[in-house]
Amino acid sequence: MRIHRYVIRKDAGSAPNYGPPAVTLAVCKPRIRKKATVGDLVIAFAGKTLNAHEPHTVVWAGLLSEKLTFSDYWRDPRFEAKKPAGSKNPDNFYMPCGEGLLQVENPVHGPDQMNRDTRGEYVLVFSTAWRFGGSGPILPVDFGLRITGGRRGERVSDPSPREAERILEWLAETQSACSAGK
Repeated sequence: MRIHRYVIRKDAGSAPNYGPPAVTLAVCKPRIRKKATVGDLVIAFAGKTLNAHEPHTVVWAGLLSEKLTFSDYWRDPRFEAKKPAGSKNPDNFYMPCGEGLLQVENPVHGPDQMNRDTRGEYVLVFSTAWRFGGSGPILPVDFGLRITGGRRGERVSDPSPREAERILEWLAETQSACSAGK
């Protein structure tokens, strides 16, 4: 398992899209969407607009279970509710058209963002995901995964199997503790 990390500036519900049946990442983060493989973990840390005081806050994380092309994502009936007609925060708005894609009008991204979105080539599906929000937990320093220095772009790590297991356990335990505290 590889771990892809990035800083998320907005958590509005479209990138990632938390709607059922699974969390998806279809727009933004083209390098992660292109390079990640099934079984990889993606972690998003809070940007200043989400949490100005603690940059090591985990906003969301997901274990990649499926990787689809935009055409497959559009045609898959499981993700019909993630299209503009079914969601106020859609991410399924690239419709196959001939050999290419057509951006369907949506409230999230305009035509100027199509090239960046589709450069990622794939839509990531996370059957296992944890959402904490901008005031979520602070990632323990001993995992060695915090983003320091420049916070733009993505980082990739190759943890040992034991380190990966510890991170997944921490995410699950933290989610349980957050849910119990509600």
